[in-house]
Amino acid sequence: MLDRIDFAQYIPQMIEDIQGLVRIPSIRDDEAATADAPYGPEVRKALDFMHDLAVRDDMKVGDVYPYTVHMEPQNAGTNHRVDVASHIDVVPVGALSNWTKEPFGAEIIDGRMYGRGTSDMKRNAVLSYYAVKILQDYQIPLKNTIRIVIGSDEESDMTDIPQYVIKEGAPDFAITPDGQFPLQIGEKGATTWNFKGDLKLDTIIKSVVGGAGSNVVPSEAIFVIADTLNLGLEAYAHNKQWPIAIKEENGQTILTVYGISAHASTPEAGDSAITRGFEIIANTYSDEFANKWTRLFRPYDGSGFDVARNHDIMGPLTLNQGVIEKTADGQIAFTIDVRYPTNITEPELTAAFTKEFADIPFVKSFDTAPILSDVNLPANQLLLNTFHKHFPDHAIEPIISGGVSYSKVMPNCVSFGMSFQHDAHVAHQADEYIEMDTLEDLLKLYTDAFIQLGQADQLG
Repeated sequence: MLDRIDFAQYIPQMIEDIQGLVRIPSIRDDEAATADAPYGPEVRKALDFMHDLAVRDDMKVGDVYPYTVHMEPQNAGTNHRVDVASHIDVVPVGALSNWTKEPFGAEIIDGRMYGRGTSDMKRNAVLSYYAVKILQDYQIPLKNTIRIVIGSDEESDMTDIPQYVIKEGAPDFAITPDGQFPLQIGEKGATTWNFKGDLKLDTIIKSVVGGAGSNVVPSEAIFVIADTLNLGLEAYAHNKQWPIAIKEENGQTILTVYGISAHASTPEAGDSAITRGFEIIANTYSDEFANKWTRLFRPYDGSGFDVARNHDIMGPLTLNQGVIEKTADGQIAFTIDVRYPTNITEPELTAAFTKEFADIPFVKSFDTAPILSDVNLPANQLLLNTFHKHFPDHAIEPIISGGVSYSKVMPNCVSFGMSFQHDAHVAHQADEYIEMDTLEDLLKLYTDAFIQLGQADQLG
C-alpha cells in the first residue's frame, strides 16, 4: 500500500508549513491572556494555524475551545479512536546571547532547520498531521478513527488536554510523537514545587533573577551583590571556564552568569546558570545564601537533599532549580522540578524540601506519578514492529523517559518518536534544530503506523 503513495510530493509544502508554525513565537504569556487565548495571543495564533491547515485540506475539524483543536480524515473509521497528541506551545528562548540563529526564523542552513520548537515539537505536529492527510488523500480504508489532537499548554501546566478528555472522552489508544524511538512505554514521576516567601538567610546578594521556566535548565542568571567589584568572582569563573559579565555600579557588583540550557529531565546535558552563580559567590564570600543554594542545588541528582535514587528500569532521579527571583526586600520565589522513579514518592520529596525551607510557603503547580504501559499491548507491539520494519538497524527495546509528555494526561497514551536515541539533545536549548534529510523517512513511518492502527481490530 505504501508503494503507491508519492511521499516526495508532500515534502516541500510540509516544510513550508513547519516553518510557518515555527515562526510563531508561541510562548505562554499569562499577562496577555484572554478568555479566547488563555495562554496568550501567540499560543492562540499557533493553534489557529493548525486549525487553518485542516480547513485548507478539507479535513474534519473540531475543537475544545479555547484549549485544543483536532482533525480527522474524511474517511475515518468508527470502531476505535486513536488520538495522536501534539503541542504547539514552546518554552522561552532563554539568553539570546546563546543563540547563533534567529530563534523564530525557521532558517534552513546546511541541512538543518533552526528555531525554538523545531524539535519540541512543531515538526512533529505538522508531520503527523501530514501522515493523516495522506490517509485521506489516498482514501486508505480505515476501520478506526485516527485523530490529530493539537494542545497548547504542554510546556507549562498541561491544563489543556484534561479539558479535551472531559468533552471528547478517552481514546481507545493514543500516542504522542514527543519522545524517542522506538517506543516510550513509561515516564518518571514529575512534580514542580513553587516556593515564595521571606528569605531568612544572611547574604551579600541583594537580588538575583534567573531562569526561563521550571522545566528548563537556566541559561542566564543576574546577581546584584552589595559590594564593590571583587576580583575573586571573575577569577573563579575564569578558572571554571564559565562565561560571565561583571561590572560595578553605584558601589554594587552586577554579575551576569551564563549557563547551558537543556530540558529539565536531562540536566546532565546542560549546566545551570543559577547554580553556577551561587557557586562563584560561595567560593568568593562567606555567604549563607550562596552556600546553601550551592550545597542543595548544584548536584542535579538530588543528593543535596539526600533524595538521590536510581532504578534499574526507570533510571536516576533528576532535580532542576529552574527559576529564581530574590528581591532587595528579602522576598524570594523559586521552583524545583524533579523527575523521579518508582522507588521514591512525592511525599518523601516534599518532606525533604520543606525540611530545608520550613519557613517558605509552597504550592505544587504540577504533580504526576510515574506511568508504565504494558509493552505486550497489541497497539504497542504494532508500533514496535512498524518501527523495526522502517529502521531495522535501530534498537527496538522500549524505553522509559524522564520527560513529561501528554502521556501523563492523555489516557492510554505512549510516546512514539520522533527523536532517535543517537540524536543530540536539542529540545529547550539554544539553536534548537531538526535534520531535514529525515523528514521523508519519518513521514513514511508515521503514515504506515497510522494505517496499521487504523486497520487494527485490537488495540488494547
